[in-house]
Amino acid sequence: MKVLVYMMTFIMLIFGCTKKSNGLTQQNVNLLIREFLKFHVTYNTFNDTLSERTLENMLSYLDPGKYFFYKSDVERFMIYKHSIDDQVMKNDYQFLNDIIEVYKKRYHEKIRLFEKLVVLDYDFSKDEMMVLDRDKIDYVKNAKEDEERWKKNIKLQLLNYLAVVKDVGQAREKLKKKYRLALKKVEEFDDEKKYAFFLNSFSMALDPHSNYLTKEEHEDFMIQTNLKLEGIGVMLRSEDGFVMVEHVMPNGAADKLPEPIRLKPNDKIIAVAQGDGEPVDVIDMDLRDVVKMIRGPKGTEVRLTILRKEPERKEPVRMVVPIVREVINLEEQAAKSEVITVGEGASAKKIGYIRLPSFYLDFDAAQRFDPNTKSSFRDMVNILTSLKNDNVDAVVLDLRGNPGGALDEAINIAGLFIDRGPILQIKGLDRWGNRDSIKVLNDNYPGVLYAGPLVLLVDKFSASAAEILAGAIRDYKRGIIIGPTNTFGKGTVQSYQKLLEGLLGAIKITTGIFYQPGGTSNHLYGIQPHIIVPDLSAIWDIGEDKLKYPLKWERIPQTNFLPEQKYINTQILSSLIVRSSERIKRSEKFKKLEEKIARLRAVVNSKVISLKKEAESIDREIKEVEQETRKARKKELIDLENDLFLQEALNIAADYVGMLER
Repeated sequence: MKVLVYMMTFIMLIFGCTKKSNGLTQQNVNLLIREFLKFHVTYNTFNDTLSERTLENMLSYLDPGKYFFYKSDVERFMIYKHSIDDQVMKNDYQFLNDIIEVYKKRYHEKIRLFEKLVVLDYDFSKDEMMVLDRDKIDYVKNAKEDEERWKKNIKLQLLNYLAVVKDVGQAREKLKKKYRLALKKVEEFDDEKKYAFFLNSFSMALDPHSNYLTKEEHEDFMIQTNLKLEGIGVMLRSEDGFVMVEHVMPNGAADKLPEPIRLKPNDKIIAVAQGDGEPVDVIDMDLRDVVKMIRGPKGTEVRLTILRKEPERKEPVRMVVPIVREVINLEEQAAKSEVITVGEGASAKKIGYIRLPSFYLDFDAAQRFDPNTKSSFRDMVNILTSLKNDNVDAVVLDLRGNPGGALDEAINIAGLFIDRGPILQIKGLDRWGNRDSIKVLNDNYPGVLYAGPLVLLVDKFSASAAEILAGAIRDYKRGIIIGPTNTFGKGTVQSYQKLLEGLLGAIKITTGIFYQPGGTSNHLYGIQPHIIVPDLSAIWDIGEDKLKYPLKWERIPQTNFLPEQKYINTQILSSLIVRSSERIKRSEKFKKLEEKIARLRAVVNSKVISLKKEAESIDREIKEVEQETRKARKKELIDLENDLFLQEALNIAADYVGMLER
């Protein structure tokens, strides 16, 4: 707490007198770099190693596919390799201006090359391969190499568009528009964006999770954490220069409009007006800028001019939709539950299923000591109480896709299943500046709310606070963990501080590393499931250990805790694994699923793609899997027909109950 109080005081001194119109300045950047180094768990000086990493981050962020810089450009930039740290300390940012100026120059040159090449006829039956792994390709040396690389790039993008449009002419027009919009963003790269870009390049040289957030990114972060925003209750997407309605949130302001003017998916928003003000054209405007115009204080009105395609009309219908903003509670992302019966007759088991998409907390309400504060812990208490009243035989807690969230929420939820004791250890900076200090965080919930059989579901997308909960359950031997793979491996804690009440964004600094009660850490390698069940999420080879510059893993001494004796033993686990394995082997659906996983995983992880037309089908299949993974939370709570993993997890839970009863 003293560290956080110091940070808040320091940041108020830095930004307290900053004019709102100035934005992020060079002076702010220098002060924030010192702030990162003062509180980071590992690094306390801007040295040559961080200088080299910062340069690499800048080049990879600007040119991830190595399409813009020449090899000679990068070789010249190497003069800054071990001097960025020295120049920044002198408040000299000539290196930054140099790199950005060359990038803008090259971007304009490559746009002219693109316009020359995009009109060519491409042979989509020709079997060409394209390497997508940045580490396995070099920057081009000359114009001839440059042209060859761009031809393959354009051919690949045309292939992607041909999956959704009728012919190559339409694909070509969409691609041209994409690059016109991209060029507009490059031309809008002003000083504020330049310094934000550099600050992120530096902070992410420390580790993958320390970073600077712009005002818009800070707002998005708070919305996800609080599960509420003030706006109209729609999810938007950008497509061909238009902002389009993706999804209308149930019971939001847009959903409450009269039927004739109620927003619908695929409506195009072409102008936005504030109340009675003049409409502002938003065609070709950046999605974030449009979202910023649509969001606003509750009780105020925003007027959207939309184009809607009606089946019976040739031309789209134009209409103005007035919407009064209100507080939108993102209930779709809150914890939900259902009771499922597994088996038949006397052997049937009632399973309480809970989906917990994140560890959310309305920080503003919590700081006001609002007794009705929206929180995942409060919702879990209510859900578990209800399931107990329903006399369920077991609880299945689904943490698949849960990226984490509020740390205290995970600790408190663990306490609902575990009697008082240590849930988490954090190694990091203490108030005396010692970076090897170890702090133990205990469960403060009195007693145990749910003492029955517990099963946790995880996958590669379960991270951070989700791994803390799963790690505590595993160490205490409180329940069984089922997953297709280890979890993500995000085992670090960050302090978060908004700058000038969020007007200048926020900073996130890694101040510690998580450890389970037993002294191991989920950092880098994640939590290992007790039982492996196949799932499509396994096609992606992702994790903390795949990110740039992760912090090292090590073991620390275990805390004084007592694992449970009655829930798990070697015999129970062995029996459950054998039964599950036999069911999976007998299932034709699982056989096809495993074949699909192997096929798609090979393509995804090869980082080499075919530029042949026939290859677009597998690319489309991978995109469909990705979309289904993202949309899973918007569907009905349980879809056993398509979710084979959940179907098998429920069978395992029923087996588990039977074994404990014996």
